[in-house]
Amino acid sequence: MTDARIQFKTLKGFPEAVDKIETQVFLNAAKEIVTVIETFGKLFTPVISDMNGNINKLTKVYGTDVLKYQYLEDMIVLNVNVDDFASNALLWLKRGLQLICTFFENIYNDAQSSEALKQHLQDAYERTLKPYHGFIVQSTIKIIYSWVPTRSQLLGQGDAQLENIEVLTKYLPTMRAQLDRIDALLKAHNLDDVRKV
Repeated sequence: MTDARIQFKTLKGFPEAVDKIETQVFLNAAKEIVTVIETFGKLFTPVISDMNGNINKLTKVYGTDVLKYQYLEDMIVLNVNVDDFASNALLWLKRGLQLICTFFENIYNDAQSSEALKQHLQDAYERTLKPYHGFIVQSTIKIIYSWVPTRSQLLGQGDAQLENIEVLTKYLPTMRAQLDRIDALLKAHNLDDVRKV
C-alpha cells in the first residue's frame, strides 16, 4: 500500500471570509498549498519558489502595518495609487493558487479516478497560467507536468484516498471562493495585468 504524500485533513485551509479576507490567515493557507506542491517532487521547485516569493512579498507589506493591512482587500485598495508591489505579488500568487485549485478540482471531478494525473495538471495550467506565460515558460512547464505524481502517490490508496477526496469536498469550494473574491478585487481596480512573462 502506498502512503499518501498529501493528507488534506492536516491542513487548516482557506476559511470562509465573511466580509473580508484576513491577510495572515490567507497567507498561512497559501503556505500550506506550497507544502502540498513540495510533495510533487524536486522538478516543481520553480513553482514553489515563485509562490514562496509572492507570499514573502505580501508578508513584507503586511508586516509594515499589521493593523492597517489586517485584511487583504485593504492591503490592495490602500496601495492602488501608491505602488503595485502588493497587488502584483497577490496577482501571481492567486494565479498559482488557481492552478493548484483547478488541478485538485480536476482530480476530484474525475469519474474514472484516473491514476495518471498529467492531463489534469495540463488542463489546469492551460486554464489558469498559460495565457500569461510566453513560449519559454510554457516549454518549461510542459516538462514539469510530465513528472506529476500519480493519484495513489499523492492521495494514497483505499481508505487514505477516500479520506482525502472527502476532505476536498469541503476544502476546494472555500479555496475557490477566496480566489474568486481576490480575482474580482484585482479586476475591480484594474490590477489584473494580462501581459505575458
